[in-house]
Amino acid sequence: MNDFFKRFNVGSRQFEFLLYWPYEKGLLPNFLRPLSQKVPYISPKLLTTRMLVESAKAGRWIFK
Repeated sequence: MNDFFKRFNVGSRQFEFLLYWPYEKGLLPNFLRPLSQKVPYISPKLLTTRMLVESAKAGRWIFK
């Protein structure tokens, strides 16, 4: 995404990376982890080509 922001001169201040690529659980499944280390499943938001094009036209990230 950094390449997109630089190449198309789009402001990235409003872009929240973890909304579209949340943390992964890793190799150890949740049922084997201690309670303090369990990772909740977070469904990622869709990132579409239309979002990239509209933001490039606006010159800043316009989606939440």
